[in-house]
Amino acid sequence: MALRPWLELVRLPAVFTAPADVLAGAALAAAAGLAVPVGAVGLLVLASALIYCAGMAANDLCDAAVDARERPGRPIPSGRVQRGAVLGVVLALQAAGIGLAALVGVPAAGMAAGTVTATWLYNGLLKDTLVGPATMGLCRYGNALIGLTAAGALPPLGWVWAAPLTTLAYVTALTFISRHEVVGATRAAVQRPAYALVALAVAPAALAAVAPWPVAALAVAGPVLWLAGPLRRALAAPGPGPVRGLVMAGIFGIAMVDGVLALLAGGWWQAAVAVGLLVPGRLFGRWFYAT
Repeated sequence: MALRPWLELVRLPAVFTAPADVLAGAALAAAAGLAVPVGAVGLLVLASALIYCAGMAANDLCDAAVDARERPGRPIPSGRVQRGAVLGVVLALQAAGIGLAALVGVPAAGMAAGTVTATWLYNGLLKDTLVGPATMGLCRYGNALIGLTAAGALPPLGWVWAAPLTTLAYVTALTFISRHEVVGATRAAVQRPAYALVALAVAPAALAAVAPWPVAALAVAGPVLWLAGPLRRALAAPGPGPVRGLVMAGIFGIAMVDGVLALLAGGWWQAAVAVGLLVPGRLFGRWFYAT
């Protein structure tokens, strides 16, 4: 069995951004006073990666008819993988992800199952609706909530539950932009969500008033600088190529936004790992598409 079409199917470069949500959530749980074992974080990072891979494969499964028209070279419409096999892999990955989360505790398994449900809602029902982008954001929020359960229990209600909503909003804006990556758009159509994307990259700074390490709010300069070049190019010539470039930059920017959240929570090592995983992500991005 050829491996490449499967790696294309799961969007290999983007998989490295999924742990960033979990790492931010784990840092927030620690900031709430819970003891967060490193081993539990590792299990949840792996569970998240499996769930992310399954979600990306399910995306292509649900989009097979559209891809046959717009992207016939993709694994399913090109015939390099069979739909029945893809469904089997998706379900196996989701079961494995929930199973790994269950090793950490019932709350973790519940959050993992909820995130899986959100991916099916997006891929199978809501993608092309007005609430589709927000549903994709919900998937990332669920990923962060998986990290919140790293202590084996849920932290008390408070700012640590609200903090990942900044990532949810960021991903929502990014998903609106991604709707134009195949055929491009007018500058007016891209401008509003593109500016919203940059503004939402700054949003974690608002948590400085309640976070344990407020000086970390300065780190929001990182994702803003990361997005600046692709943003200028997409607004200057909003064709498929520049828009896709902004989407790719935005996907990798998720890890930076999560890194800022982790830093605000005092989780320097979680932030370092989250942003450090961009290195293999960008490396594999030379050979595999991420959107």
